[in-house]
Amino acid sequence: MNLIRLDSVTKFYGREAALHSLTLDVNAGERLVLLGPSGCGKTTVLRLLAGFIAPDSGRIYLGGRLVSQQGQILLPPEKRNIGMVFQDLALWPHLSVHGNLAFGLKALKVTKREREERIRHMLQLVGLEGFEKRKPAELSGGQQQRVALARALILQPEILLMDEPLSSLDLELNIRLRREVVRLQQTLGFTLLYVTHDRSEAFGIATQVVQMAKGRIVFQGSVPEMRARLNDQMEF
Repeated sequence: MNLIRLDSVTKFYGREAALHSLTLDVNAGERLVLLGPSGCGKTTVLRLLAGFIAPDSGRIYLGGRLVSQQGQILLPPEKRNIGMVFQDLALWPHLSVHGNLAFGLKALKVTKREREERIRHMLQLVGLEGFEKRKPAELSGGQQQRVALARALILQPEILLMDEPLSSLDLELNIRLRREVVRLQQTLGFTLLYVTHDRSEAFGIATQVVQMAKGRIVFQGSVPEMRARLNDQMEF
């Protein structure tokens, strides 16, 4: 089932076009990785889907519903059932791990009993049982990543957007956490859109890879298809 559709979307920042008439379809349950260098439009796609900005032209659909078009945001971010993990994680430093996970649930007026159950379950899923009282500054980089992931997933989003979340980690930890992302997606069944400039990261996560350059899609396909394309380019 098609869950996400960007239909001929163009987005300008001033006179610079970040996206040029981009069309993209994403199926429910897919792990789609947007791959490309800085400035190619990857993060703009996430910001449009999240509802932080509107397209200058074109339309965006979620679950068949028109949510943005022609400079208008028709469905606000808080009603899109989308979670997001940023590159800088944006954890609240003054809150404990428990507090960071509880914050969004309180905003949704989830009962205390259900809130505690969901926090307990999510900490189990990301391997952070026993860390409830620690502040972000008391955690390692990998543990902070897990908290950011848990905070997004505890709201049970249909779609999770991840913007270069592992780029600051060393290779061993990067590989371990990308496997964790795949495991959680397979367990919970959300649709993942993941932004990276790193091919190996893309290949370790994706069911579909979208290669972008200068605001356009230059290739979309499976990981084997992407590998074959790169091999052909090298032979040429």
